[in-house]
Amino acid sequence: MGFYERPSNRDALKGPILERTRKIVDAGVGTGYLLSQLIKATNKDQEIIAVDLSEQMLMNSQSYLKRKNLLDPRVSFEQADSQSMPWPDNTFDLYISSYLFDLLPEEELRKTIREMERILTPDGYAILITMTTELDGATKLAKPFFRLMNEIYCLGYHKGRWNWIWKFLFAGYAPHCRPIALGKYLKESPHLVISYTKLSRVSFFPVRIYYVRKAHD
Repeated sequence: MGFYERPSNRDALKGPILERTRKIVDAGVGTGYLLSQLIKATNKDQEIIAVDLSEQMLMNSQSYLKRKNLLDPRVSFEQADSQSMPWPDNTFDLYISSYLFDLLPEEELRKTIREMERILTPDGYAILITMTTELDGATKLAKPFFRLMNEIYCLGYHKGRWNWIWKFLFAGYAPHCRPIALGKYLKESPHLVISYTKLSRVSFFPVRIYYVRKAHD
């Protein structure tokens, strides 16, 4: 988790949703930065399961927590695919994910949303952080600027990889995510309700934080 992503991760955890949850899944835990903030923001009665497809990233996140003196027995680590989670329906009160959905090709993104919906309890919540093309809420001056920055970003993005010029300019920091309209995909499900969103940013690039509730049938 690069320096520029961290403010949006901290901002996403503000508000009353965490207080209402008992079982939380962090999907795509990565380096563990968001998980470290989640541990700080929750209490001993709340269980957290950190999930990643990569065994190496699970090891990295545990090492990060250890360095920060944040290893906690209420946190467990599971290697799993976000498109096919190993838990039964209605398991988690909160699904949280940072910069995972904007990594995924369209069909995998849809599968991950369906799986998120399946493992959430009725009235459970999801907090999702992604680069965004949905700019509602931005000021009149900010909208054209954000659109321009997204276009510049996408010039260096091709099939999940930045071109050689961008790799040279951002040596050691070449993300594979790209701006998406996540709200459009979330609205395809009749059971997911976008409660509200926040527009944030990563450096000069727009980011949106989605707070999503799973409705009763």
